[in-house]
Amino acid sequence: MPPFQSDEECFRVVEALTAKLELEGHRQAADELRDGYRCLNGLTDGWALFLESLEHVQATRSARFCLEDRQTLEARRAVAHKAAHRR
Repeated sequence: MPPFQSDEECFRVVEALTAKLELEGHRQAADELRDGYRCLNGLTDGWALFLESLEHVQATRSARFCLEDRQTLEARRAVAHKAAHRR
């Protein structure tokens, strides 16, 4: 998946993924992603909390997601990881 042109583009994809997961019956995963997304405040700590929610969903719930959703989740995790560990 290509890198995002802006944070806003990344955020739109996260919002779409969350809505899609909820429609597909993955309510707990959607709720957890939504909670992590709410932590984003422009600071590294917010990205770290969001990263934790992405990693937790990936480790505990993503096995039941379709391939496209798993790939989208991984791409968001990579972005959050980079943001949380930038200097």
